[in-house]
Amino acid sequence: MKEIALVGFSANAEVIQVYDRMTTKQKGVLESFESDLCGTSANVARAIISLGQSSKVLALTGVGDDLESHILRFALKKFPVPYSEFMVLNHSHISVLPLDGIPNTKIFGRKGSFMEGEIMEEKIGETIALIDKEIGLWRIATGVRPEETPLVTELFNKHEGHRSLNPRRELVEDRPKFIETARNADLLIMNQEEFDYCDEVSIDELHKLGPRLVIITRSKDGGAFSVKGSEPEKFKPCTDYLKNSEVVETGAGDWFHAAFIVRCIELGKSISTLSLEEVRECIAFAARVSGKKVTMPGAANGPNKEDL
Repeated sequence: MKEIALVGFSANAEVIQVYDRMTTKQKGVLESFESDLCGTSANVARAIISLGQSSKVLALTGVGDDLESHILRFALKKFPVPYSEFMVLNHSHISVLPLDGIPNTKIFGRKGSFMEGEIMEEKIGETIALIDKEIGLWRIATGVRPEETPLVTELFNKHEGHRSLNPRRELVEDRPKFIETARNADLLIMNQEEFDYCDEVSIDELHKLGPRLVIITRSKDGGAFSVKGSEPEKFKPCTDYLKNSEVVETGAGDWFHAAFIVRCIELGKSISTLSLEEVRECIAFAARVSGKKVTMPGAANGPNKEDL
């Protein structure tokens, strides 16, 4: 059976305005206006597709009748990855993402309060039933906030070895909910800032919470990983694509996460069965993907296999 990865829950509308910057008028002429889906989950889902695997996104959306909610729903409907709309929040979310390096293009917006509403508990069972029916083994919970822990807990109840957790800083700071969520994760992946908010918790102590594999990404410094029972190891970033290119965009962490999972799927391995050498192989592939990604503008715009 072909593996299908589910990702959730951070899905934001990315509003793109394209101006004629060559005009002599005081204000540039608006040439086009469109919306796309971004956010951690949407980026990971698109990256999985770009790298040759199947994926589906579980999207938490706003429930209001405001312009932002309508733009977000429009972006969801045109997103190339199938999604399950899970309308349980009071606010939608518009992202701000400048695209320096692309002529005549500007992405604008504002970051609103995305998590003012609580998840509707009665929706969780219904949603999980839908997911279990349609999705394969992998469960990827990305950009997770404290309010989303009940849904993540249900997601991680099954499929041991195929559960990856990427918490937001807010979840790491909420220690009881972080522990509850990490307990059933097989892979815990965080950037250095998120790890710093663990308040001096060691990687070994993170393993004791549950995850067999812990990965800490450190941007231009590469990162570190630890397999439970082995000594932590550092890994280097891939700089092959920077020789004749500039860093024009972030989003590399989402593509690193997706690429690691894709390589696991290609190897036919779960997190539980990866050997130490296979972990190194998956990380090297993920670093290569993210190294190419930083030369490509737009959070959702990244490499496919032919680009590597």
